[in-house]
Amino acid sequence: MNCMRSLVSILLLLSLPVLAAQRPGEALIAAAPSQFAKIDDISVHYKFLGEGGPVTLLVHGGGCDLTFWELQVPALLESGSVLLLDLPGHGKSDTPEDVRYSMKLHARAIDAVMKKAGVSSAVVVGHSLGVPALRQFYRSQPGKVDGFVAIDGILLYEDMGFMISLLDWLLDSWLYDTIWPAFVAGFVTDATPEWGRDKVVNSMTNAPPFVVKSFYPEMFHPETAINDSISVPVLAIYADAPTWTEEIQADIRAFNDRTRLVMMPDVSHFLMLDNPTETNRLLLEFISEL
Repeated sequence: MNCMRSLVSILLLLSLPVLAAQRPGEALIAAAPSQFAKIDDISVHYKFLGEGGPVTLLVHGGGCDLTFWELQVPALLESGSVLLLDLPGHGKSDTPEDVRYSMKLHARAIDAVMKKAGVSSAVVVGHSLGVPALRQFYRSQPGKVDGFVAIDGILLYEDMGFMISLLDWLLDSWLYDTIWPAFVAGFVTDATPEWGRDKVVNSMTNAPPFVVKSFYPEMFHPETAINDSISVPVLAIYADAPTWTEEIQADIRAFNDRTRLVMMPDVSHFLMLDNPTETNRLLLEFISEL
């Protein structure tokens, strides 16, 4: 199995000149075979690239999919293997209407993918929704996490009860078609490449409304919105924006004695698209020090 993945990766790299119209990471991900794990009656889509070395598990944000890591995959393959998945309700995973898109569901999906891929532990990297999803995964399977990376997502919960309730009400009202696109537009800036802005807006605004209306409040559900500890090394990479106040930054720095916080200037919420060079440098440095 490992030899087959290695052969596929080599063939993909050799084919990149032919796929010149695509970005290298985009081509690598597109050509990697799709595989599926199962939780209950939900098929969870994933792709496994590379061979050997540490495994890096990448978990996308809400309304996105595994292709949002295209600028990280080539760099991470230099250090080992990369496991990507589409969370339930996203990408090529099943999108049932009769489930809660809770952090517990996403954590179970992550665990199912790791089991199906034969991965016993990994360095986990989450963006946005991926961070609380991975917090719940760590909570349930701490032995499967070698290191934890949070990219512009909720690592620690502050008291935002009123604002969350208001946004939850707005998203569940007739204003959804106005509020959600406006909300999404704020996630990108001029720092985001044009293709990246288009990708974010198209993917998130076209996400099924019932999925958005479920996963957003679920991020703040009391059953998983818990500020419990993580004992493994933590790297937190955040956009230097007003959202992350000095108080929040101080709390993150004090999270554990192996936490490093990096506030990245001149980037949007999708900082891994805006500044992939620095994002990848930080990821590779973190992985090498584990």
